[in-house]
Amino acid sequence: MPRSKKYFLLFWGLLETWVFSGSILGWSALHYMLKQEGVYGHLCMPIEIPSLNASSASLTAPALTPVEEMEEAVLPSVQIRLAHDVGCVAQDKVLNLAYTIGIFCVGFSAFIWGFLIDRLGLRIIRLLLNCLITTGTILLSVTTKETSYLVFPALTLMCLAGVPLRLANMQIANLFPARRSTVITLYSGAFTASASIFIFTKYGYDAGMDWEWVCYVLVAFSACMLPITLFCLPVDRIRDDSEKGRESIFKKVGDIAVITTGQVGKFNAIPVSPLSVKKTFEGLEPVPQMNVMQNNNEKDMSSALSEEQLPFKTALTSFSFSLHQYWFSWLLLATLNYSGSLHLWMERISSDVHIVSLYTQIYGLCQVSSLILAPMAGIVMDRTLNSASQEPDFDKRKLIKLRSGFWPMLFTTIAQAIVQFCKFFENDTSVYISIAFTTILRSFHVAVATAYLRIRFPASHFNRLLGIMSTTAAVGSLLQFPLYVWESRSTYDVFQVNLFNVIALMLCFVHPLHLLITPLQKKFIRKEREIILKAKYTS
Repeated sequence: MPRSKKYFLLFWGLLETWVFSGSILGWSALHYMLKQEGVYGHLCMPIEIPSLNASSASLTAPALTPVEEMEEAVLPSVQIRLAHDVGCVAQDKVLNLAYTIGIFCVGFSAFIWGFLIDRLGLRIIRLLLNCLITTGTILLSVTTKETSYLVFPALTLMCLAGVPLRLANMQIANLFPARRSTVITLYSGAFTASASIFIFTKYGYDAGMDWEWVCYVLVAFSACMLPITLFCLPVDRIRDDSEKGRESIFKKVGDIAVITTGQVGKFNAIPVSPLSVKKTFEGLEPVPQMNVMQNNNEKDMSSALSEEQLPFKTALTSFSFSLHQYWFSWLLLATLNYSGSLHLWMERISSDVHIVSLYTQIYGLCQVSSLILAPMAGIVMDRTLNSASQEPDFDKRKLIKLRSGFWPMLFTTIAQAIVQFCKFFENDTSVYISIAFTTILRSFHVAVATAYLRIRFPASHFNRLLGIMSTTAAVGSLLQFPLYVWESRSTYDVFQVNLFNVIALMLCFVHPLHLLITPLQKKFIRKEREIILKAKYTS
């Protein structure tokens, strides 16, 4: 593939991932625009608020708010602000229900899509995702006060396509074998930065752009995905150069490998082609591969070849994957809980509407920096992997590869610990520090988790393991609602929630630290090798 085409696909896939994969994470801006459009505004009932001259002004507020209980008169402007701050509880509940369903769909469907990508191929999957995204954005554009119910199918369809779009686009990393981890973390950073999309569309909305045209921009961009899928990307999957080279060699020497005699010749050192089983001739049998490799070279070659044959069930039920699953799931839950309860924390610090709005805008815009921060973890991991490739011993090489994720994972966990520690304090400094480290956390979290999964387990299991990991984390993310309700009850409950989060977070430190225990890691490597050999003998 030409170099220019590789970089074009890299850029376009990055743009797609940024715009559509995690846009629901910018819910605060979308929530604002939906309320301005009056979506589910019919659930609110008008009330009369008295002014100083005994006249009344009709405002929208909950029916349960008794204006008659106001003890003293306030200025009309203050009255309007108070009514706006109270808001319509019924409207907020329904909109947040749509948000909760959308967040759940982001990760829950990843399990299914991971298997479908392997079975159906890249083109069919991208066409399905394109259909979901286009339909979802069109439904969102026609969501008004009269058609409020359309917000549910619109967000559901858009969120269902989020994670599988990132999974499909991550195959572009195969075009850059020496920088695979960097590309994967770059795409994961784009997923995190996707929260800023509705922040930017909100600026256009505030500038006077109609709601329909704000959504039509997304519809037009989703339509541009179609020609890229049909004319620029392969039908089945994107292969790296080394894989293409192996397939080319096997096609050329497949027949020779089958009909070669048992005499020592130059073709005896060629590995038996997978095609040789299908290309046997009548009266001739495939000749067993001769042991012409010596000592360490033979061990390294067999180990490297057998690594890709690790059974999927073994990888799924391994201690390493279970620990990685907990680490990823809890950090994701903590991040979502931070985003969902951020306004509660801000309201405890300040009652000024403008200050709370400033906090929200800073938080949303900071997510754009994920495009720059996320690849840093990949660069660190790639440097470690490149140095590991020079190690002749397979076990040591494997150990170095496993430890490549130690520093990125440790730094990510420390960032989350700092955010949790800040939530014990109620001042402006704590909010700004937490926003800064949350930006770093969200940049590294998905990127490091995805890259480590690709390093730790065979490439053939990557899509399925990533899908299972995302789906399990999505189920765990449903705990954010009871945590939110728990925190909103009282100040004492806030302390209890923060303490619970800290205790659960301490267990996450086990994941990066266990990589430093050399005997344990070597035991995992030996056990996996024994399972591979046993599977080969029984098959």
